[in-house]
Amino acid sequence: MNKKERVKAVMRGETPDRAPAGFWFHYRPDYTVEQMVEAHLKLYRETDMDIIKVMQDYMYPVEGEIHCADDWYHIGVKGTDSEEFQKLAAVIRGIRSEAGDDVLIFQTMFGPFKAASIAFGDETLMKYSKEDPEAVAVGIRRIADGLEAWARAYLEAGADGIYYSAQFAEEGRFEKAEWEKLVRPYDLQILQVADRMEDKYNILHICGEPEYDFKTHVEWFGDYPADLVNWSVKDNGYSLEKGRQFFKKPILGGMNNKGNILKGPGEAIEKEAWQVLDSFGTRGFMLGADCTIQGEGIRLDYIRKAVETAHNYKK
Repeated sequence: MNKKERVKAVMRGETPDRAPAGFWFHYRPDYTVEQMVEAHLKLYRETDMDIIKVMQDYMYPVEGEIHCADDWYHIGVKGTDSEEFQKLAAVIRGIRSEAGDDVLIFQTMFGPFKAASIAFGDETLMKYSKEDPEAVAVGIRRIADGLEAWARAYLEAGADGIYYSAQFAEEGRFEKAEWEKLVRPYDLQILQVADRMEDKYNILHICGEPEYDFKTHVEWFGDYPADLVNWSVKDNGYSLEKGRQFFKKPILGGMNNKGNILKGPGEAIEKEAWQVLDSFGTRGFMLGADCTIQGEGIRLDYIRKAVETAHNYKK
């Protein structure tokens, strides 16, 4: 199997020829297209991982300002003809040109609610979500309409799928009914793009925010369309096996993103990865981390050690 075939086998719930693995981290937002392409290729080539997750830390160009509830009716996102989007698409094309067709490329996307949070601040977003949820829902839908077009254009530019960071179901943020009105419909609007296209895929990453200790209602996302599901085991106390039973879908993850994969040494990384695979198996499973690797001193040789352990694993 090549890398693409291996990951596709996992997404079908099968046992691949060897366990695939993938890890990622953030890049500087001031990178040029060429620098961003090269950074991704360096990670891919030096670690031998099985997918490329495009981590473009450029902010969505949300237009408008929020000074009162009525302002939510007039916001939006620039179109795919914008300079901002064209830069993102150029990165995908550059990576595809160099990496070839034997590996799946996933474009990271944050949801419309996250886009609003970044643009206007979480405090402002939550204030109006409580005071005038009708207005906020309209604004989030306007952002979602723009990001839906972005998702489609990412796939047309050469991405094989969307790596979707689903947030804002943290414990203590919203009641479920509030979340179902303000967040869920617009997550699904983006996820349905790849879900309805032939040979395109979704990886669902369920993520919490630091001000809520990264704890989230994992099970609120049970029916989201996804070919792989990922969440923070350590932060939510929600095991891989429990997730497999609940989601009934292939799983990505298993390793602490702030633990051995960041700090080393190699022997500890190998032991952790082996224990994950030994306890969970390789059917419908791709080794990864709870979330993006976060912290100072990220080392590619540590990531490579985890990938090698997965590739060499035998029960």
